[in-house]
Amino acid sequence: MDQACSAKAPAPSDPRPIAVDMDGSLLRTDTLHESLLILLRRRPLLLLLLPLWLLGGRAHFKRRIADHVLPDIAGLPVNEPFLAWLQERRAEGAILHLISAADERIVRRAAERFGIFDTAMGSDGVNNLSGARKHAAIEALLGPGALYAGDSRKDLPIWAECRSAVLVGRTARLRAALGPDVVVTASFDAPRAGFSVWRKALRLHQWVKNALIFVPLLLGGRVLEGLPLALLGFLAFGLIASATYLLNDMLDLEHDRQHRSKRHRPLASGVLPLKEAMAAVALLALLSVAIIAFMPPAFAVVAALYVLVTLTYSMVIKRMLMLDVITLAGLFTIRIDAGIAVVGDPVSPWLLAFSMFFFLSLACVKRHAECLVMAERGLGTVPGRAYRPVDAPWLMAMGSGSGFAAMSTFFLFLVGNESPILTYPNPQWMWLICVILGYWLCRIWALAARGEMHDDPVLFAVKDRLSLALAALIAVLTLMARNWGA
Repeated sequence: MDQACSAKAPAPSDPRPIAVDMDGSLLRTDTLHESLLILLRRRPLLLLLLPLWLLGGRAHFKRRIADHVLPDIAGLPVNEPFLAWLQERRAEGAILHLISAADERIVRRAAERFGIFDTAMGSDGVNNLSGARKHAAIEALLGPGALYAGDSRKDLPIWAECRSAVLVGRTARLRAALGPDVVVTASFDAPRAGFSVWRKALRLHQWVKNALIFVPLLLGGRVLEGLPLALLGFLAFGLIASATYLLNDMLDLEHDRQHRSKRHRPLASGVLPLKEAMAAVALLALLSVAIIAFMPPAFAVVAALYVLVTLTYSMVIKRMLMLDVITLAGLFTIRIDAGIAVVGDPVSPWLLAFSMFFFLSLACVKRHAECLVMAERGLGTVPGRAYRPVDAPWLMAMGSGSGFAAMSTFFLFLVGNESPILTYPNPQWMWLICVILGYWLCRIWALAARGEMHDDPVLFAVKDRLSLALAALIAVLTLMARNWGA
């Protein structure tokens, strides 16, 4: 179940001025983390200067980052219940002040966005407006006894001095840490991200793509022999994929927040804190490396190639016309290469060529679906992509042509004089697989032409009963061709 902030508003109206924290309170994200990710995406070489900037103090660090990049304040996720409460207090005549440790330029832009604050104050490049400095600024501006709304344990001394608190975030933990003489005026709870949130963020359903690792085992007739290593490889690629999905979402926050469905993702919506996602990426990377240490050296090389291509795709290629779908097809093919590394057989040009054409067709389905949605919504471009609604027809032509090329490759695989299929005891069963794959691709493109295809055809196939039944039938036919059980 997705997290949602729950509010407990005070019964009587409180006339006192209210000092409001921004990061994690009014905004459901941290603007410093957002800025660092923008810097990574736009000007990665500047990351080398971060340690040097930090030597000048946190305020200087934030100012130098703000000199180069500023987050899109208008698109950042907002704590809607808390904002509604502030708007009610404003309507009742309360004076509101936005006071944050973020750089002052960011704080002022946020105040302009909401239009309910009398003043805005942030770190000025010299003084970091946090902890004791924030309390001193609040007291100098509002005098003793002001209300303060925050979300961090660092705010406990401020609440102790003010003797009243507006709690935002994980309010139960904050309430337990407050002194007995601090009155909680209002609370807006946002509990820790649970399993359902992490499941979406890690895209566990996408792990099904890693089943391609088992394809070389199935075709080579070594299912039982290579299964233990293949399972380890499946797990390693799953961990790597989840880490790269998290990283991709962090780098693509701005564009995801403009997308009709991606704006609801845990990171884009602010449900999952960026710092927790960053820690998860590091942990997943370490776990995958530990598993790969037990795999053949060739598998480690393929895994490293997958990471390199994925990161390049996330940072550069996904914004490049046509090259993005070719890269997506390549990432699927790399998974098959990982299975070949597990089996230890030479790379099959038939299998890799079929994979590239087949998955290029599916990648075109994905972009075609996005173009149709753009046309329905009257948008000129896909946010963060190089496609326009008018691209839908040629994407269909390219995708259907790639599907035909995949089937032609499979046909040549069946009839070639030097085809590996000649080693199969019962190769006639493979002809049925060619028919099944051709039918499935035609069905996928028919649904895409009608506008009934999900953005991701692989995810569609996982949920589609007919697709699952056909996949099971293909596995059985392959085993029969290999004379399984004979």
